[in-house]
Amino acid sequence: MTIEITTIDARRRPPAPLPLERVGELAAHPEALVWIDVTEPSREELTALAKALDLPPLAVEDAVEGRQRPKVDRYENCVVLVAYAATLGDGSDGMVSLRELEILVSRRWVLTVWQGPSARIDRFREAVLTDTRPAALTPSGVAYAILDEVVDGYFDVLEHLQDRIEAIDEAVWSRPDDADLSEAFALRRDLTRFRRVVAPMREVLTVTARREGDVIDDVIDEELRDLVDHVVTVHEEIEMSRELLVAALEGHMSVVSNRLNEVVLKVSAWAAIIAVPTVIASIYGMNFRHMPELAWTYGYPFALGLMVGCALALYLAFRHQRWL
Repeated sequence: MTIEITTIDARRRPPAPLPLERVGELAAHPEALVWIDVTEPSREELTALAKALDLPPLAVEDAVEGRQRPKVDRYENCVVLVAYAATLGDGSDGMVSLRELEILVSRRWVLTVWQGPSARIDRFREAVLTDTRPAALTPSGVAYAILDEVVDGYFDVLEHLQDRIEAIDEAVWSRPDDADLSEAFALRRDLTRFRRVVAPMREVLTVTARREGDVIDDVIDEELRDLVDHVVTVHEEIEMSRELLVAALEGHMSVVSNRLNEVVLKVSAWAAIIAVPTVIASIYGMNFRHMPELAWTYGYPFALGLMVGCALALYLAFRHQRWL
């Protein structure tokens, strides 16, 4: 487990990490604001934090098990938000990487639990420490700053996915191949995974903004509604991107089908051209006793001329029909 325990004060200076043993002490201080950031904790480590912060057992169980759907749960002393941070993978394939994040908000502390490595945690920490709003000095403000950074990351990922869709769409009509088809299916998988974590966030943020009498401060209501608008925008763009990708896949299949039809037409045309001389040669190759052409002086050149003439006539006819 990686754990960072920091305090946030009005000077907004980078706080020094604090030992785990002081979490309970600082959280109990009436003027302290403690942010505990934990990455891939074990059950024992979360149990120790739960004892220090008096966490609800169900919230601890969800944080241990992971693989939760984006949601918001209210308890007596805290609110639990589950979201997913989306980033681009480190590889050259540009796949979307999703990291589950549990945000537990109390009136005196914020606990963030990452399921999986949080490669861009510095970005979230900077967002919290550079927030100059008065509400940023409250646990609700810290939670909002984290959620805002999560949603901003959605726009970065969405832009990357749309660029990939445009590249596939251009390639489909210029040089369709199996690589483009594989890329399209991989992109559809990324869009589906991305949509699965973005779609519930609208409800999560809406419910959070409409809560009554819990630990979330009213001062961030306007900011939460703004986040809802951003999530709705991302969701609508994802749906549009899915439609564009489906159109690109249909275009790919249409181009491949047209090329296959062209190949079939050419093969059929050449088969017909070859079949006519074959039939003529078969007739004169039967060697019946009474065949007038066999005794004819010009029978051989006539047969050859008939073969060439029929083949040429068929070739010109197929060329006129644009089969060849």
